Amino acid sequence: MLLLASPAAAGHFAAPGDLRLRHDLELLGDAGLITVPLTSWPLGWHDISAALAAVDPLPLGAAELAAYGRLKRAARTALSHGELRPAATASLAAEPRRVRAFEDAPRDEAQASAGLSWASGRFALRLRATLVVDAGDGDELRADGSYLALHAGNWVLTTGWQERWWGPGRDGSLILSNNARPLPAIALQRRRSHGFESRWLRWIGPWTLTAFVGRLDDTRSVDDANLFGLRAAFKPLPGLEIGLSRAAQWCGDGRPCDAAAFADMLLGNDNRGVNVSADDEPGNQLGGIDLRWAPRGAPAAVYAQWIGEDTRRGGPEIGSWLRLAGIEYRGASGATAYRMHLEVAETSCRDGGLGFSGLVADCAYEHSLYRSGYRYRGRPLGHGIDGDGLSFSFGATLVQSAGHAWSVLLRRMDVNRAGQPDVRHSLSPLPQDRLDAQVSHQRSFAAGTVRAGIGYRRIDGGPAAAGDSDVTGFIQWSTQ
Repeated sequence: MLLLASPAAAGHFAAPGDLRLRHDLELLGDAGLITVPLTSWPLGWHDISAALAAVDPLPLGAAELAAYGRLKRAARTALSHGELRPAATASLAAEPRRVRAFEDAPRDEAQASAGLSWASGRFALRLRATLVVDAGDGDELRADGSYLALHAGNWVLTTGWQERWWGPGRDGSLILSNNARPLPAIALQRRRSHGFESRWLRWIGPWTLTAFVGRLDDTRSVDDANLFGLRAAFKPLPGLEIGLSRAAQWCGDGRPCDAAAFADMLLGNDNRGVNVSADDEPGNQLGGIDLRWAPRGAPAAVYAQWIGEDTRRGGPEIGSWLRLAGIEYRGASGATAYRMHLEVAETSCRDGGLGFSGLVADCAYEHSLYRSGYRYRGRPLGHGIDGDGLSFSFGATLVQSAGHAWSVLLRRMDVNRAGQPDVRHSLSPLPQDRLDAQVSHQRSFAAGTVRAGIGYRRIDGGPAAAGDSDVTGFIQWSTQ
């Protein structure tokens, strides 16, 4: 397929982390102007550009027209051919966030990166080299954000270090978020999300599919384990998007890595003593469903995510669930648009059909074989509060007519609140309460884009039993 495919316009990806970009896409999506699924980041710029080309800008309101213009300019830049575009980023942070939301805030106190991008024919290349001062994970030179992409027909094959965010959550994802750094991976992603032409499958609507295999190359209890991910998202009705996700840790030193182990992992044959022997157990799996519904004509949306950590009695049905739910309200005044949300997430496993029964402690993001857990370089791959947590958050984003963006985020988090003391927990081995508040601003200039934020954090319990309060903040500059 890769050799015979006709040349396709190469396009870069829209990585998670840009609140203004997400706001603009959801503004047009909720209005029914574009039908691209928007819960599987990174998004393809070619898909976004094709959707924008079908929009008639004449009847748009002021806020919709402003978002449309910003997206058109961004897509034009991302899809430009034959140009070698340099890029640079620098950031400083005081008390960097340990629990990240969708916003791309610095993970370390000081870092700088440089790189270039190039696209031509069916290839796209993005190179980034980042130098970090006093890196929290000890990795001071990084290639995060680098990738090589090959377009073949309606598919894109990539290899590199790409940020991912799966699900409709704004302050976390239970299965895959940008809380941890990106790991090196090979991925296959659908290039355009148009629906099936068959009358039997037309009901699915626009759909995307992403699959990847990455290497967990940090220091672990099982070194060189792999991470497999698979996600499909589709829009069967206007305003309704449904996502199905799977993730699995498998292979690694001392564990089976052959085709049979991979097949057992795909089929869910990983319950020792039930459908597989202890020696052949393929790995640690998570999977589930999410949805987001924005009723046409209503200035609101609701969303939810259920991710299962275990199955019942070795059967295919999921028995232990993590849960996330939220509600959004949006509006506009002239060309200025805003969006507010309330979100709650629980990362303690709960039994029952959809997780409405008893609590199961020391379950989420843990595994008896892969004892480093569902984490990478000291941070959870899923929700930033790690396992056995409960998070309540309120957030708001306002985008002005000129494209300047403001955001507010307030979070109350109960960390590691159940089970035995756990030294593997990424935030605290003991129960801990966290309060986090932050205001951030994004503004673009001819010389680049500046993001800055200031906030307050209070921690009670765990190693900070007497209470620990800090003023937090960051400033980040990047070229456009």
